[in-house]
Order: sequence, then structure tokens, then C-alpha cells
Amino acid sequence: PSGLAALFGPDAIPENGLAQIIAFIGVLEFSVVDNEWNEGWEPEFPGDLRNGLGVASWDRFSDEWKARKRGIELNNGRAAMMGILGLMVHEKLGTDMPIIGQL
Repeated sequence: PSGLAALFGPDAIPENGLAQIIAFIGVLEFSVVDNEWNEGWEPEFPGDLRNGLGVASWDRFSDEWKARKRGIELNNGRAAMMGILGLMVHEKLGTDMPIIGQL
């Protein structure tokens, strides 16, 4: 099932499965994405979630290279969001486009 039917419909995932997903997200939020376990490491740029891991591998590159790679990553994320938005719009419109209708 798609949409909210995956959570609340007749074929929804079991309640225990949903609780496991939420618990796993909570563990990630409170233990992995944290700055206290690594002596207050400060992110190098907004969205830097490395938590001090792999810093040496990133530091060997020039600032221009890092800025270019961050820009590429942002653009790829934006393109992915637009692609998903397009699929959701066509699903709601109920169009029978050859490619989207077969997905």
C-alpha cells in the first residue's frame, strides 16, 4: 500500500514494526548524530553529519574541490526531490502516461 494506507490501512505494517522503525530513528537521533561523544567536534559546513569520522579523508582536498562537491550533492538532492514530486503529482492526477503508468 502507498501513502497513509501503509500506516493505517487494512494491509498496514504491524504496530510493532512501526514502533521498531520509530525506536531506530530515535536511537540514531540521540546516539549517532551527536557532538558530545567526540569532544565537541564542530561541523565544517551546514549539514556536515560526519561527527568527526573520516575528517582526515576530507581534509586532504582543496577548499575549491570541497565546495564543488558540496554543490554537486545539493543539486543531486534537489533533482531527486523534483523527480519524486513529479511522480507524486502524476499519481494524484491519475494520468496514464506510458512510463509512469507502468511503475
